[in-house]
Amino acid sequence: MESLEASAYRIQPERGAQVVIEDAPLIEWAKTRGIPPSQAVITALERGILPVRYLKNRSALELSEQLRICRSRVLICGCGGLGGVLASLLGRAGVGSLRLADGDHFAPSNLNRQWFCDAESLGRNKAEIARDRIFKINPLLDVAAVPSHFGDSNAHQILDSVDLVLDALDNLPSRFQLFESARKLGLPFIHGAVAGWWGQVTTFMPGSAAHLGQVYGEDRHRSEAEEELGVLGPAAALIGSIQSMEALRLLAGRLPAYAGSLLYYDGESGEQIMVPLS
Repeated sequence: MESLEASAYRIQPERGAQVVIEDAPLIEWAKTRGIPPSQAVITALERGILPVRYLKNRSALELSEQLRICRSRVLICGCGGLGGVLASLLGRAGVGSLRLADGDHFAPSNLNRQWFCDAESLGRNKAEIARDRIFKINPLLDVAAVPSHFGDSNAHQILDSVDLVLDALDNLPSRFQLFESARKLGLPFIHGAVAGWWGQVTTFMPGSAAHLGQVYGEDRHRSEAEEELGVLGPAAALIGSIQSMEALRLLAGRLPAYAGSLLYYDGESGEQIMVPLS
């Protein structure tokens, strides 16, 4: 049985020598050991071997931080405009386990902004399509689809054993329900929302006094903002990217940028404002 080291090779990038390994031998090694590829990645990183697909992360992340990210388990609740961006970027970054939850199906009105929506996926469940596409992007991950809406009946199943919750939902009742469930379990919660030209991001850390109600007040009804204002594709891509960056900070063991503050972005003026949450 060939070892990981036998399939790896040394390169000399700008930051110094690094031992790397390609996807194919890593997946083959995992098969011979009867383990998932995600576990083979962790073993490789523990031995100082970096999968080539994560080489460009190296200038921004230490090997130990990449290992933390590859060990992480993340829930993305909502797989549309924000969720598609989150799943793609975090899957490419190497988050080891992604749980994708959404009960909706792709419709023609999603084509302007939702990354996994195309002519072939119309009418199909968003979470299942996202799972299949992420497997094609990165076969080294564990990716699970939950093709149902978040609610009391499945909250435990959806949140079980995750390290971080990403809110990519499109309605306030579900957002608040997800927030409260994450808070009870002591999970970091990264909220994102978009409508028209604008978007917002904030992070709620375990034990923090900050609350989603400080963003939305007493309103708990389904927001009609998306229907009234629409959602521009770049707005969803930008806010999803900011959420992804915040997620990588936390998963790597770094401090959050948006805990206790709301980042508000106005795409019409290009203005970004940080609003403290009292």
